[in-house]
Amino acid sequence: MKYSIFALKNLTQRKIRTFLTILSIAAAVAVLFTLLSFNQGYEVALKEQLQQMGVHIMAVPMGCPFESASLILKGGQIPAYMEMSVLEQISRIDGVQIAAPVLMHGLVRPEEGRTDIYLGIDERTIQLKNWWKLNGSFFQSENEMILGYNAALVELAELGDEIYIPEYDRTFRVVGILESTGTQDDGFFYIPLQTAQQLFDKPQQITGIQIRVNDPALAEQIAMEMQEIEGINVLTMSELMGTMLNLMGSAKTLIFSIVLIAIVISALGVLNTVLMSVFERTKEIGIMKATGASKRHVFTLIWLETLTLSLIGGVLGILIALIGARNIEIIVKQFLPITPNGSVVSLDLHNIFYCILFILAIGVFAGLYPAYQAANANPIQALKTE
Repeated sequence: MKYSIFALKNLTQRKIRTFLTILSIAAAVAVLFTLLSFNQGYEVALKEQLQQMGVHIMAVPMGCPFESASLILKGGQIPAYMEMSVLEQISRIDGVQIAAPVLMHGLVRPEEGRTDIYLGIDERTIQLKNWWKLNGSFFQSENEMILGYNAALVELAELGDEIYIPEYDRTFRVVGILESTGTQDDGFFYIPLQTAQQLFDKPQQITGIQIRVNDPALAEQIAMEMQEIEGINVLTMSELMGTMLNLMGSAKTLIFSIVLIAIVISALGVLNTVLMSVFERTKEIGIMKATGASKRHVFTLIWLETLTLSLIGGVLGILIALIGARNIEIIVKQFLPITPNGSVVSLDLHNIFYCILFILAIGVFAGLYPAYQAANANPIQALKTE
């Protein structure tokens, strides 16, 4: 009988223990594969989203975190604002094509489990984001609103509908709805900038300025000139990319640490399963050695059982990840400060190969001790064992 068939038969003799061990391996591999795929797709998706923004430089208040939208989304508050006078200074800098001010404010809806982010904008934002496809029209009065694509879906709103804000006893009429952009723009509630300043009691204040320059090659130079303006942080898109990836790196370290612990536990589970199997089959191993089986034969059989456990668990984990990658991705995104909209999981064959190779390596090392114990068992003593 071939070793592989014999090993598989031995594993099926203890179905529950084998199943639980395989399940623990599968869970660890599924999360590991999804994280590798997520990591691969995240940077590409983030770069694409930042490019779609059409923004070369961002100016935010001193002390205001760059991930303000994510901060508000999670129930926080922006800690600082800047005066409209900063906008005038930036607009006068040579090479600045468009400087679009925004005022961001979040309204928590605990009963609905969400936070609505209101963005005060003016016509300069429309000029800056000229790829927007707007169904309807731009603001004509102070009590009008434009909804992002996702915001409209959440509100089940159509053009002409009215949206009431009970916190401020204010009603807005929907005059425009954005077509899907695939960016965070889809989730915002847009109102006129002056209305937002009055509504949220932030007169002549803004939370950020999005800037497009005439020549992107001069963005760094213009950003250095803007640094001389007091009370603001200036960030180019390349710096913003670095900041986001650094933030993600910190979160990934935590997540990979958790996965590593899960893998170690899985390895110990494999070791325990095979070792217990060896102890329970001491007499059987003694008979094998007494009838001519060599140390190499016994070692190979036990080691193959370990590799079979690991391989089955690894393949099952990959299948779970392929089927449930989207759900696992949603969980992973909770640990990250900002993520692009849509799926960023890149299902690459290389990642499948790496995960299978990794879990087999775990199986190789986890099986060494049980296989060594079995191979070196004294056949006389083993035959006496009940």
